[in-house]
Amino acid sequence: MELFINDSLDAAYNLALEEVMTRGHERDFLMLWRNANAVIIGRNQNTAAEIDAEKIKEYNTAVVRRSTGGGAVYHDTGNLNYSIAVSGRHVDRDSFADHAMPVVSALRSMGVDATFSGRNDILVNGFKVSGSARAVLGKRTLFHGTLLFDCDMTVLQQVLVPDPEKIRSKGIKSVRSRVMNLSELLPGMTMENFISAFSAALQNEVAGCRLAPIPGKMVSAASALADAKYRTWAWNYGTALDYSFSKSRRFPAGRIGVQFNIRGNVIRDLRFSGDFFGLDPAEELAGLIDGTSLDPEKLLARLESLELSRWISGVTPAELLTLFV
Repeated sequence: MELFINDSLDAAYNLALEEVMTRGHERDFLMLWRNANAVIIGRNQNTAAEIDAEKIKEYNTAVVRRSTGGGAVYHDTGNLNYSIAVSGRHVDRDSFADHAMPVVSALRSMGVDATFSGRNDILVNGFKVSGSARAVLGKRTLFHGTLLFDCDMTVLQQVLVPDPEKIRSKGIKSVRSRVMNLSELLPGMTMENFISAFSAALQNEVAGCRLAPIPGKMVSAASALADAKYRTWAWNYGTALDYSFSKSRRFPAGRIGVQFNIRGNVIRDLRFSGDFFGLDPAEELAGLIDGTSLDPEKLLARLESLELSRWISGVTPAELLTLFV
């Protein structure tokens, strides 16, 4: 098995590299990588129902959907992520445990009393330090997970807590667990030291596991896929799941509230409320916006095409957009 260390901190590129490597690299491999601040959404989740959009913006956090199932997770440079890709379809009940063993064994060799638990977690002293997910891509199976080393738990708790009164969705919800950082068990060790020690432990624990450079053709393919897929609104926020949304805030024009449903990523049944002024009924404006994509670029273009002051005096298209995203 080849061991790759990916130095990029770009979440969209890293997930694209993981996909092209799984699909296109012939040998089994294990890859270590990190992301700058990012929320990674499970393949079958409703992004809007998993994040606090205002905190996401405040902490300059990327939002990227992955190709595997499971719940939303927070990444920063205090997380070390691992990807394991193997030939064949490994979808039986025990496959998570089987492919987590190299990680568990490496941690134990470093003096960390790690154990595999439940469906897909690695625990230390009853606290979760790693969760994993799985997907079949082409003729190969991808297993990947996080290792919490020195994650900012304060940010984690804020960006992954949506307001349930704003968003009502039937999507698969993330399960929150008691978590801890491995740095608490390895005092004095930096993330750089941990990566070095963990990669050395993997090479000792996994037969034939050796460091190798990432193939150049995979790097270029990943860059292209990141732009075509992992940086797009359609992939990261679009969903086949219907849900309802409501939000209000005060502007110089007055308090404005919106309530609407999302069906097929399109705004439906929009209603405005608030103490704003306008010449014409706000129901007319709602009817003109109904049927518009929730994609912020497309929605902003629609708002800019309308003379908003007819219905809501003193609000700009950019201000009104903030109620929808």
